[in-house]
Amino acid sequence: MKKYVFSTIFIILIIFSCKNDDSDSTTIEPLDDFYANFYSTNIYPAIIDFKTEIETEIEYINQFNESQTLENLVLLQDQWLIATTSYSKVRAYNYVPVKQNFYDTNIFNFPVNTAIIETLVSEEATYDTSYISVKSTTSKGLGAMEYLLFDEQNTNEALSLLQANEFRVNYLLGVANEILRQTELLLDFWENDYKTEFANSDGDACTSNARCLAFNQLINILDVIKVTKIGKPAGLESSDNIDLEILEAFRSKKSLQLIKSSIEEIEYIYSLSDVNFASIVDEIDDTGALSAEIAISFNEVYESIDAIDTSLYDAITTNPEKVQALYNAVGDLTVYFSVDGASLLSVTVLPTDNDGD
Repeated sequence: MKKYVFSTIFIILIIFSCKNDDSDSTTIEPLDDFYANFYSTNIYPAIIDFKTEIETEIEYINQFNESQTLENLVLLQDQWLIATTSYSKVRAYNYVPVKQNFYDTNIFNFPVNTAIIETLVSEEATYDTSYISVKSTTSKGLGAMEYLLFDEQNTNEALSLLQANEFRVNYLLGVANEILRQTELLLDFWENDYKTEFANSDGDACTSNARCLAFNQLINILDVIKVTKIGKPAGLESSDNIDLEILEAFRSKKSLQLIKSSIEEIEYIYSLSDVNFASIVDEIDDTGALSAEIAISFNEVYESIDAIDTSLYDAITTNPEKVQALYNAVGDLTVYFSVDGASLLSVTVLPTDNDGD
């Protein structure tokens, strides 16, 4: 594949661009304006969109509480998917300083512990945010909501359980309100604490360099998708054992939609946004060759996703060859970012935590 040729060329380019001093690289890096605009164009709208969707989910929970029908539960399930796919885009901006505040694990930790959730529901407490906020991340967030709304892939059972116990509905509402609170805290962190620092981060360490932080998170998301969200459940990583219950969102069977949403956000950040990485890459590589190859690779991932005409949960056992093709396509795209793109941008690739985004 062409990416391996690109890697050699880009490494040579970097040696020449970096051998004198840092001034050579700063001539191609539009720091202040670029990353300020990167926040306002990419990060802020993603957080606001998720906030809007979780607010809608809360409205629908209150509506369900008034009329506990199957129709209203399905409305809640559909909105959960909308909100969760929206959050999968926010995760593309979960940089190290953001991770240190644990917003991500509070909003969507996986897996959840259903035994703990059932114990908390049985307490019949007042499930406000002061109660939910101090509980384990395995008992709250979007993962807990999925369990309460879908049960174990059984909508009718989920409905019966909610209808039979008002405290179960109250717990669902409390979890949703805590997600909203965490989202507001995340937005406040960016607006009042971090966006200016991020826009001006040009330090030598990756944790204090906007380019390195932002590009590494794209690599991290891709690697987590390949290893944790496809490879391990499908038996394509260190073990050939299939484990469907470590598949993210297996209870709703919506894993594939969440993966696709994350991939779409990476593509948006790389080339489709008004403030994108391709503009920097193409300034360095004025042939546009790498960006062209990355575009082809994105299309191959989408084609592999579209070829799976069932849920990923079902495809792992019924169409493993299609899952293998998706795994391979995501792996190829990961190499473009972690080898070719990182080399061209002179970005140090950080170790990936395959347990999360």
